[in-house]
Amino acid sequence: MTDDLTSDAAGRSDPVALIFPGQGSQSPGMGKLVYDRSPAARRTYEQASEVVGVDLARLCFEGDEEALSETTVTQPAVLTTSLALVEAMREKLAEVGRLWQPRLFGGHSLGLFSAAVAAEALEFRDALLLIIERARLMSGFNRDRPVGMASIIGLESSVVEAICERATVSPQDRVDVANLNLDTQVVISGDVSALERAVEQARALQARVIRLKVKVSSHTALHTQQAEAFTAILCDVPLRNPSRPVVSNISSRLLTTADELRGEFGAQLRSPVHWAENVRAMARHGVDTFVEAGPGHVLARLVKRVSEGVTAVSLADATDDPVPISVLPVRPPRPEGAR
Repeated sequence: MTDDLTSDAAGRSDPVALIFPGQGSQSPGMGKLVYDRSPAARRTYEQASEVVGVDLARLCFEGDEEALSETTVTQPAVLTTSLALVEAMREKLAEVGRLWQPRLFGGHSLGLFSAAVAAEALEFRDALLLIIERARLMSGFNRDRPVGMASIIGLESSVVEAICERATVSPQDRVDVANLNLDTQVVISGDVSALERAVEQARALQARVIRLKVKVSSHTALHTQQAEAFTAILCDVPLRNPSRPVVSNISSRLLTTADELRGEFGAQLRSPVHWAENVRAMARHGVDTFVEAGPGHVLARLVKRVSEGVTAVSLADATDDPVPISVLPVRPPRPEGAR
């Protein structure tokens, strides 16, 4: 695994990170604007519907919040909407003669699969099939064991970790830190009973608590067995070295090979997402613009709070033609001969 970008490699790219949200970013109607205006986006939804066997466009545009919160629906829907936005962006950039070459790709949890597709390491069809299996493993665990997730806002991660330790009473009644989104915004995940004890303790410390609109837990040791099963599935999926590095959720290092990506995907279900450190790592590698491709704008807002002085935009915020590049900051052309 490498954590270096040579100056030559950095010079052939723009100081841009293309980032992708995960489960929880979904909302009714997501993707409809870009679907209506972009042939490339429509093709993406059509291809996904053929693979998944359901009309994903209809689910995204007409499904209610309850329907979209089902893990087996949410994960392919979010991945498809994210990549539809990317394809529409590329289509529009080509039409107006603009060329962007992101320096890095990143994603939050499920979003890392979108990042791998955008970085040409994983075929879209294979990504869909993978996350269908991933969603099946996660939702199957939830059927056997009531679990949930909550965001704790206003407490340092060390305080939240101590709360989780106190709220955990046994291996069958536990809660853990799952996502470190900001220094004082931490998502916890685990058994509902332990989760509720942790939430009560956090509120007693004047923290703001939001129960997440997901019906799963993830990114903790609860899912060691599911992670092992998913690792076995990954062995049969073709992966290539990414065209540009993908930032690890787990270590925040740069993943540059197929084997590194395979290991990341296998470990992800049982490992916390260090998103704040992901953002800092991208900034250290010279990224000054973060472009979120997916439903909503949660990651773009988090980026602005993690790293001062950077630009962060969401393609989903585009409302005017050309869609979805109307939100992109104008960048000067690269020097002649640059790729």
